[in-house]
Amino acid sequence: MSMEKSVSDRKGIDPMLVLGKAVDMGISVNGGDFPLGALPMKMQRIVREANDCYGYPVDYLAGAMLVAVGLGIGNTHFARLKGKWDESAILFMALVGRPGACKSHPLNFAIRPFTELDGKATRAYVKACEEYERQRELPMKERTAPHPVAPVCKRFLISDATPEAMLLIHSQNLRGILMWNDELAGWFKNFNRYNKGSDEEYWLKLFNANPSFSDRKGVKNSVYISRPFISVVGTIQNGILNELAQGSRTSNGFIDRLLFVMPGNQDKQPWSDREPSFDIEAAWADIIGRLVAMPYETDDDGNIVAGILPFTPEAKSRLYEWQRQNTEECNREECDALKGVYNKFDFHAIRFCLIMQMARWACGEADKSEIELVSVENAISLVDYFKTTATRVQGIIRELSLSELQRAVMSALPDEFTTEQGVEIAADNSMPERTFKDFIRRFTGIHFQKIRHGIYGKI
Repeated sequence: MSMEKSVSDRKGIDPMLVLGKAVDMGISVNGGDFPLGALPMKMQRIVREANDCYGYPVDYLAGAMLVAVGLGIGNTHFARLKGKWDESAILFMALVGRPGACKSHPLNFAIRPFTELDGKATRAYVKACEEYERQRELPMKERTAPHPVAPVCKRFLISDATPEAMLLIHSQNLRGILMWNDELAGWFKNFNRYNKGSDEEYWLKLFNANPSFSDRKGVKNSVYISRPFISVVGTIQNGILNELAQGSRTSNGFIDRLLFVMPGNQDKQPWSDREPSFDIEAAWADIIGRLVAMPYETDDDGNIVAGILPFTPEAKSRLYEWQRQNTEECNREECDALKGVYNKFDFHAIRFCLIMQMARWACGEADKSEIELVSVENAISLVDYFKTTATRVQGIIRELSLSELQRAVMSALPDEFTTEQGVEIAADNSMPERTFKDFIRRFTGIHFQKIRHGIYGKI
């Protein structure tokens, strides 16, 4: 469903409010482009200005901003659909592009408020450690406190850590942390490097915010986190996407949980001599700063007591309507890989709703007492975008993994063909009929589309 259709079909809602006047800004909300109009106006202006002045692709910057907003929320607020079904703002995201597609700069921009906060916290930690050691060396009667407490380093970001070290850091920063890898391949290639277990299953638990603990040999104290918040973001090149799908990462649903940001146009752009009309770094830092500054309560065990955002009746009705449509689309889908992807968007949609509502609050457009219809509509437009990019990524993965025979048959097939024609062409290329039909079935939705019964087209 396109963004325009989803908005125009709603009554009692201003389409321009939802779209954020994206059309006036020259930003397309269709055709696979990132739906910039779904973001609050302040974020739209930052993305637009960064694109015009620095050439940052809209998709990469806007996508990375979603992860940053989610990190700013952390465990302080959850979206509640019903009962005790709460979703946090955890996202696993990959910025996909060829080498030189300007992925790292917009990612660094989006994360910079947290690097600044971590830098400040680290400097304070170093001083605290020096004071801690000084106090320990003093005679008991000269100490500020009889038994000095070792300081902990407050942080939001990690880049390379064992699962045990990561959980230890998280236990000291229960609000939430982000695994940030400029080259995401370094993240999944290190799976099982430090142990013989299944890191994929470990990250599946973290995505679902399931309780996590570490009590391995050599660790003095067990680490237990009742509600983890660890997001992931990084860049990856088109040519190594197939490595992401290696081993069990496809069969266990690991890859289905990743959101892929992938601009349609990845051509290198000429420099612009235009200067920003306002301080976009400061404007972005202000938005993140408002999220980070949110107060929160803790229970007797030190765990964060999250604020719960329920859905307004009309917002919940719209989300249920979308979920029914997504379920129908999933059931119709013939490609098993895409079925898995579509299934996970039920969870992503709720998380986007939370992120959109809190982003609107941080930008002064809404409150944060409940999730409104506007936020749901905007979340649905994000889901539509990420469905498109997931399909494109699956296509790249499948193409990279095609055999020489499959490539030959693909090349020989016309843009549109009947099953009988395809069988004949496959036979001419030494592919048996049964193998060809299985080939069509597995790649429908990725390399082929079913036009009508018995007739297919190449995508």
